[in-house]
Amino acid sequence: YQRRVRGTRCSMMVPVIFVLALIAWSYYAFIIVYGARIDNLAVRIVVAVLYHIILILFIWSYLMAIFTRPGKPPEQFYLTEEEHLNMRASDRGREVLASVSARVTVHERTTTGAMRYCDICKCIKPDRAHHCSMCMQCVLKMDHHCPWVGNCVGFTNYKYFVLFLNYTCLYTLFIVVCCIPYIANVWKHRSDDPLNFHVLIMFLISLVFFLTVMGLYVFHIYLLVHNRTTLESSRAPCFRGGFADSKHYDLGSLGNAKQVFGRQYLLWFLPIFTSVGNGYEFETRAYTTTDVPPRNP
Repeated sequence: YQRRVRGTRCSMMVPVIFVLALIAWSYYAFIIVYGARIDNLAVRIVVAVLYHIILILFIWSYLMAIFTRPGKPPEQFYLTEEEHLNMRASDRGREVLASVSARVTVHERTTTGAMRYCDICKCIKPDRAHHCSMCMQCVLKMDHHCPWVGNCVGFTNYKYFVLFLNYTCLYTLFIVVCCIPYIANVWKHRSDDPLNFHVLIMFLISLVFFLTVMGLYVFHIYLLVHNRTTLESSRAPCFRGGFADSKHYDLGSLGNAKQVFGRQYLLWFLPIFTSVGNGYEFETRAYTTTDVPPRNP
């Protein structure tokens, strides 16, 4: 088992190493190769300064998304060995879960109305938590497992992941916009200066990455302003009383954004942890009697 875990973790770093190598090559292609082709010194300095600011925020967000643990349930959600053995007994399962649930606050249920329990981690799953088979643990407010960051995206690193998408789009768009005048000029006067291979490939790769990542970024902004995770977008969470509610955690666009980015607007675009809450207790929207379906008799 330990060997399988180590093998899984090593394989998860392959896409990360590829992305970091691509970033390193793009730095060479943009600063060394493309930068030498900017004749105006003032323009070269401005472009270099803007590029490095975006690059720092881009890499900073990426590394935080990679190395920040997504968060696991607190100790009180885990069963003792004795409780787990009693839980496995067919006639004591409900009794044990009922006693454990008395020391934690959990509202979500399975589709059958049962307490959500993870037999691998031996814990009651907090609201919005799910088990990740890649990370081998239950993850607080799990969104998804992302191979490009080699990590689960959850409560503690979701802000970093969204910022990573944001700065990926900004970084690639900046490269595309900067390269367009150069490529157009070379195309117009192609007999004078042949198009540099590194610049062309960098332009094409940046354009492809921008178009693909922008779609994912827009999707996560949609989820963020509706206070949903990727898992919740495909299946609405179930609650006591046997009803599913996709808007249970929706506090309005601004309130939802504050839950992820925090209450200090100046820190929203910095990869610093400012998310609101503890990852297992969540503020919910105000209900009216028409919001909740009648309970099954």
